Amino acid sequence: MIFVKNLESIADQKWSTTDKYPGVRWKFLIDADFTKSSGLSMGFAEIAPGGDLILHYHSPAEIYVITDGNGTLNKSGELQEVKKGDVVFISENAKHALKNNGKETLKFYWIFPTNTFSEVEYFY
Repeated sequence: MIFVKNLESIADQKWSTTDKYPGVRWKFLIDADFTKSSGLSMGFAEIAPGGDLILHYHSPAEIYVITDGNGTLNKSGELQEVKKGDVVFISENAKHALKNNGKETLKFYWIFPTNTFSEVEYFY
């Protein structure tokens, strides 16, 4: 199976949000629940200025690819600034958070080695 997805091709997909992550919204690009793919799940997220993907962890590893803006990455208590062009690797069960302290929307892709995002159990 080979296919191409981008934000335009999923324009009719509603943005997902949750009260747990104020100012954060996301869409799914590669996910068995949407694309009948397997092995990887990937989405695109935006964090509004002041928004916060609070401290959490999960068993699969994860990758962030920052495409716009900047923010503060919490790496198990150690803070590091991230910006457009950065790629972040998060090992399994590593506590992490991402906050947008800037004035522009922080945008990034996330990738999990799972068939679906719904397989990932978040712990706080």
